[in-house]
Amino acid sequence: MNGAIDTVSGAAARGLEPDPNMTVDEWADEFMIIPKDSGANEYGKYRSSRTPHARFVMRALSDNHPCKRVVLKGASQMLKTQVGLNWFGASVHQSPANFLWILPTGNLAKRTSARISKTIEAVPQLKERVAAPRSRDKVNTLDTKQYIGGALTIVTSGAAANLSELPARRVLYDEIDRAEANVNGEGATWKLAEARQTTFEKNRKSYYPSSPTIEGESAIDELFQMGTKQEALADCPHCGHEQTLVFERMHLSDDGQFAQYPCVACDYEMVESDKGKMFARGAWSEGVAGDGDTVSLTISGMFLPYGWFPWLGLLKEYAEAKIQLGLGNEELMITFYNTRLARCWERAKEQTKYDNLKNRAENYRLGTVPAGGLQLTASIDTQNDRLEFKAVAWGEGLEGWIIDYQIIHGDPSDEAVWKRAAELVKTQYRHAYGEMMRIEAVFIDSGGAHTQDVYNFTHEHRRRGIYAIKGASKPGRPIISTKPSPVDIDARGKTERRSGQLWLIGSDTAKDYLAGRWKRVDGPGAIHFSTDLPEEYYKQLTSEYRVTVTKRGRKTSIWDKKQSDRNEALDLMVYNLAAAHHLGLHRKPESYWQSRRDKLNPRNFDMFKLLDAPVAPAAPFIEPAPAPDASLVGEQTPVTPAPAIIPAPAPVAPERAAAAAPVARVSGGRISLAGTRRAA
Repeated sequence: MNGAIDTVSGAAARGLEPDPNMTVDEWADEFMIIPKDSGANEYGKYRSSRTPHARFVMRALSDNHPCKRVVLKGASQMLKTQVGLNWFGASVHQSPANFLWILPTGNLAKRTSARISKTIEAVPQLKERVAAPRSRDKVNTLDTKQYIGGALTIVTSGAAANLSELPARRVLYDEIDRAEANVNGEGATWKLAEARQTTFEKNRKSYYPSSPTIEGESAIDELFQMGTKQEALADCPHCGHEQTLVFERMHLSDDGQFAQYPCVACDYEMVESDKGKMFARGAWSEGVAGDGDTVSLTISGMFLPYGWFPWLGLLKEYAEAKIQLGLGNEELMITFYNTRLARCWERAKEQTKYDNLKNRAENYRLGTVPAGGLQLTASIDTQNDRLEFKAVAWGEGLEGWIIDYQIIHGDPSDEAVWKRAAELVKTQYRHAYGEMMRIEAVFIDSGGAHTQDVYNFTHEHRRRGIYAIKGASKPGRPIISTKPSPVDIDARGKTERRSGQLWLIGSDTAKDYLAGRWKRVDGPGAIHFSTDLPEEYYKQLTSEYRVTVTKRGRKTSIWDKKQSDRNEALDLMVYNLAAAHHLGLHRKPESYWQSRRDKLNPRNFDMFKLLDAPVAPAAPFIEPAPAPDASLVGEQTPVTPAPAIIPAPAPVAPERAAAAAPVARVSGGRISLAGTRRAA
């Protein structure tokens, strides 16, 4: 009996004790425990001395700091989730109120909720204040954790409703640059989140820890620019001079075994093991005044503690990304800049000039496959009055050759147009070694007014590797989706539910990929052009450019073009690139390509002699100007037709001795087709 009385008395006494009034960093050093199964880099009693720069962040998040908003533009694993947990713990223990934790995805929300639960269980001061999990009354669930004086609500940024319901004094918006930029058309999500703090104007506080993304598109960089713009500093262990750490100054030691950083004042070469002394003070630059409400900070992966990701690892990752960037692939460098250096990546702004590509056209004939081309794809673009067709030969490292470009005039709702398309996709092309090659994947655009016609055609020919595609509605999607979406097919007047397949294409991602490769003349990633291609083709290929626009108050970068410019050649190239990725050609090893060469060159021809052999130039053909349309007299100036191109001899099936060659003609700046190649 006495034991029970003592327990109750003790609890009552603790309840009468005033809550501590510590800054967040002081509270974390006193009470925070990192659970062993939390997935954190280190576990046990929290020590701010392990990540000294976190102290300043936590003091800014403390109730006694006057700022309303703390912004951290930081590298991965830098002062994010653990600082958020420390802030949450100090809040529940000392000044409880509603706390909103926003994450970009459902999966990340689940992981964060689990880590919060483990932390509550590990810290006695939190466990005795937060309600125990009970499924019946839902006071402590995956997305809600109630405690004395308030509740924690965990939501994703994917729905505007999640950001506009319950009031919250404190808001933590994790990795905002990975979240939806403009939820349901209602504007920037951070503004929606802060709208929930309206009734807490005097003591509200928000925390935004995130890695940045693209220059001009990054929400965390926009927030950073509003504030004090302070940078993490390091102290030279030799002379004591404080300085920022600039990645470009870091270099390998003479023996290449470790990384070094020269002090800007005394040239002392700081190394990994100096980090303890370099970061001990956790110093930050003074910064600027900002908007008066926002403390904004930036810290790179160079400030990770000793024993975590090393400087040498940064140099290796950068070297790998630089190689890929040289090949026209900027994805690795973007990731490195964003997650390691905490810097925005600035896209190249210049537009490729069409004549730069036209002037390097090579003397091979359309309808033939040069020696380097080892696998074929094709694409078809649908317009209201025609289908446009392009075939590309791919080689090692996704080096590509344009080998065919044709137009089928006619309404795509006409069955005859699709019969001609069926003949084209069955075309076989003669390789430089003499063997015949067939197209192995065909992607057809299903956008526009002829979606069902495309679905029906691709469903009918699906066993030949012919697929319907559509550009993804959201930016930043992969060049091709991981799996197709089911669509309805209208077969002979009867709808077959979800019997077709539609692949989504990340058009902007593919255009970024291609833009980085137009400058390459030879080797992996280079694209080659035949002298048979007309000038209009190159103008279409380079008609688009990256531009930053503002949509509903948020800056975003898009691919755009002048309204009068055509871009079918570019779209067809995007679809062919997606087809190549569908076949996995971007991942094929050298051995795969060598096996393709052996198959196409069984007699081991000497290609040096083949390449040196003269090629007869194409004979020009002048098509008479069409009769003017009486309805347009007085409204447009007749256009003098340009010389047309007679393409290469038609590719033929092995069993056929000859085939009729179509003439791709240029009239009034447009490409037309007089006839079609005969197909196998």
